[in-house]
Amino acid sequence: MPLQEPLRTEIDLYCKRDLAGDLQWHIDQFSFIENEELRKRLGRAFYSARYVAKLMEALLASGDEVHPFIKFQIMQYASIYEAVVVNVLWKNYANHPEVIQLQTHKAYKPVAAFGSLASMKYGDEDIHTCVYRNAKTPRSSIPFRDKLDCAVRIGFVEEAYVEDIKKTYELRNLAHIETEAEKQIEVEIAQAKTGYWRIKPFLEKINSVLAEAEAGLP
Repeated sequence: MPLQEPLRTEIDLYCKRDLAGDLQWHIDQFSFIENEELRKRLGRAFYSARYVAKLMEALLASGDEVHPFIKFQIMQYASIYEAVVVNVLWKNYANHPEVIQLQTHKAYKPVAAFGSLASMKYGDEDIHTCVYRNAKTPRSSIPFRDKLDCAVRIGFVEEAYVEDIKKTYELRNLAHIETEAEKQIEVEIAQAKTGYWRIKPFLEKINSVLAEAEAGLP
């Protein structure tokens, strides 16, 4: 049974009181994202992370009760970083040499170098002729750490805070309880705060770089 009024309204007002803006304000922080649906979902993820942080504060959650609040915030911020970096890399820099290199790997491709009657063996195993050439790596197979490093080299993510973003993303993977138990890692409030503190310079840098690119500035 839900809490009665006016307590519900009081809690809601507390959670919204110190936010930088409403839901639309948070959506507008991603104005450089052309995909409207993605932009809305990023804004909603940002807004909900902030709302939950304030709810945790309002309830003065502690001990085991604080865990779900922290974990949710980390998951939201990590997902924001990932979605933004991937979108900018392949939307704005798809033909950049760094992105092309990022999604290129060497692979062996079988070729019929000899006649169909020719065969070679190594012990009991057949030997097949191959060429070693460039192949395209599926975007989803590229580790996020590598995508972030690529973003740093291109220049739309600052190296000064990239390790903090990597750590936030690493902590997100603790959503798998088996992994969390195996590594014996507990998320902490400071880690959720770091995820939040890096969002502002992260978005400001991207906005600045893309605006300069659009204006034709070097």
